[in-house]
Amino acid sequence: MQERYLGDIHDYFKFLFLKFLSTQLNMKVGLNWYLVNPAEIGPSELKKKDGEKRKFLYDEELKLYDKVIINEFKKFQKKKFRNLELFTNETHLKKYINFFNEPIKFNDRKKWLERSLYHHRHQQIIFLDPDNGLALNKTGKNSMKYVLTEDCKIYLQNNKIIIFCQFQSFRKKTFDYLKYIFENLNECNIKTSIPVIRNRTGPNTFFISIKPKQAKINLDNILEKYSLQYNKVELIKVI
Repeated sequence: MQERYLGDIHDYFKFLFLKFLSTQLNMKVGLNWYLVNPAEIGPSELKKKDGEKRKFLYDEELKLYDKVIINEFKKFQKKKFRNLELFTNETHLKKYINFFNEPIKFNDRKKWLERSLYHHRHQQIIFLDPDNGLALNKTGKNSMKYVLTEDCKIYLQNNKIIIFCQFQSFRKKTFDYLKYIFENLNECNIKTSIPVIRNRTGPNTFFISIKPKQAKINLDNILEKYSLQYNKVELIKVI
C-alpha cells in the first residue's frame, strides 16, 4: 500500500469487506497496510501515476453500497490530501478496524512484523494489504510491495487468521491463477481451502483467507453471505 492509493476503488472494496466482517463477528479486525514509501523502492516507483481510479465515487450503483465510505473518500480525490494518519484518526471505520500504520522497511521486516503482531494482539483476524499480493522467493526492495510466505507463517504461528489482497494476473485466467497461488501456498506448507472473494474492480482483486487449525471462526459462511451483498463481488471455490 502506498499513500497515493488511499481512497481508490480497491480501497473501497477492501473497506466494504472489513466493515462487513467486523459487523458480522462483532469484533474489530486488524489491518496491516504494508505501507511503503515509494522513495524507498527507487526512482522508477516515484514516476508511477497509478492510483487515480476515482470515477467510482459518482457511480450510481457503487454509491449505494456504502454512502458513508463514499463521502469520506471524496476528500481524497486530490493527491495532496491523501494522508494515511489523518484518515485513520478521523474515519468512522476505526470503530471496525484497528489500523497498523507503520511503514515497512527493507532491513527491518522481521521486527516490523513483530510490532504488527503486538499492535494487533487483541485481534483474531488481520487483513494484509500489500501493493501487489503474495510473492514467492521475492528479494530486494521490491519485496516490500508483497506479502511473503514467511510473513504468513509468522501470523499463523501466532494463531492469527489472515486475509490478504491479491491482484489479478494479466497472464493467467482467474481460476488458473488462484489454483496456482493455492498450490504454491501448499508447497510452502500453508494450507487453505477457504473460498476466495473476487472483486470486479478493473483490475480485479481477490481476498484470500488462511487460518490456523485451532481457529474456531467459520469464515466460509460469512464470506458466502458477503458475496451475496453486491453485484460486483463473487465467491470462488478453488478447492
